[in-house]
Amino acid sequence: MLKHCAITLVLGLTLNTTLTQADTLYQTKGLIDGTGKLLNKTDFIVSNDGQITQIGNQLKITGSQHKTVDLKHLYAMPGLIDMHTHITYGLPNGSKGNAWTELGQVDEKGRRQAALENARKTVATGVTSIRDLNDGSGLDLKLRQVFANHKEIGPRLFVSGGGVHPSRPVEPLDYAKSQIELDVDWVKIFGTTGSADDLTSKAYYDKDIVKSITDAAHKAGKRITLHSYGPEAVDAAIYARVDSIEHAVGMSIKQMIAMRDNNITYVPTIDHNRYYADHRDEYGYTEEIDKNLRTFVKKNTQAVAGAHSVGVSIATGSDAVFSGFGENTCELKQFKAAGLSNADIIQTATVNGANLLGQKSQLGRIKEGYIADIVFLEENPLDNLDTLFNGIRLVLRDGKVVHDVRNSEPFIVNCG
Repeated sequence: MLKHCAITLVLGLTLNTTLTQADTLYQTKGLIDGTGKLLNKTDFIVSNDGQITQIGNQLKITGSQHKTVDLKHLYAMPGLIDMHTHITYGLPNGSKGNAWTELGQVDEKGRRQAALENARKTVATGVTSIRDLNDGSGLDLKLRQVFANHKEIGPRLFVSGGGVHPSRPVEPLDYAKSQIELDVDWVKIFGTTGSADDLTSKAYYDKDIVKSITDAAHKAGKRITLHSYGPEAVDAAIYARVDSIEHAVGMSIKQMIAMRDNNITYVPTIDHNRYYADHRDEYGYTEEIDKNLRTFVKKNTQAVAGAHSVGVSIATGSDAVFSGFGENTCELKQFKAAGLSNADIIQTATVNGANLLGQKSQLGRIKEGYIADIVFLEENPLDNLDTLFNGIRLVLRDGKVVHDVRNSEPFIVNCG
């Protein structure tokens, strides 16, 4: 049943607006859009089905079925998007010192338990959407539906299933097609070696194989990303016109310009190697590995600075695993070190991620018609980025509360 009520605008005019049952008006101190701008509006209305129906100033809704939430002491911005996670990589009781080996000993029930905890920590950091890459067990597909239906607290999932890798017992294209048939959102290709403490980058596939997989994914309406720890697989990715490249360091300016011109987004995942170094006791890593990981962070930071300077679209990706969930947004601090402005950094975690997901008309902005994924913060992140790490008070996903510490201490994102 639809109700009509009057909304008073800042100019003193009255507009008759149709509101659905249980619409909610949020009054804030200020709205920061995903474009990196402070809007000249403070209020917005969220419909019962989780869409932003109106933004403005001094908005009012009347009627017992509607609700007004006074958050005039908080700023609001779009929910953040983490474009590289491994939410099903978790241990229900934590690591005893060799997390990767221990993961192989956990059954699906235990992995699901750990994944749900990872999900709760993720939304506590303000992340409301994630792209999860390389599960392969089918648990990611199950969780996608669980979170879509709000049966558990967690972010919206875009999943790839298992990644295309030489260790698979079938041909690369056949394996990619098998994942597409499962109705994944993305296809992932491991273009090179490199993972965890292995910082090498030896190419696995030639450009024609990468292109055949990319063409199959795009024909099926799926997007595709390529893992390349160095520049070795970047030319193949550009030739194939993948949608994003993960991790790569050591790229030439020529390669970066080609990425820009072919609309290929760079997801650098700088911070995950800082995480591994800081948490090396959980993985059994030596001091030498620690040193190598931190050196890779510096190379990654240099690559981001170069890519940003020539206009490559950059998206935030934590590459979170195990206890890395809850540190999802530390990547934003690495972007600061690479020379990006606060406005640019906000874009990497909102509109750039939304564009890469193919969701640019639904996610990443506070705008009429968009999904109400909203983070409420103590300060304006354009002025003080640290509020994203210690000042998040309330998080909505689809207009529903998924994290609320308005009456308790905020969740602290520890970035080492």
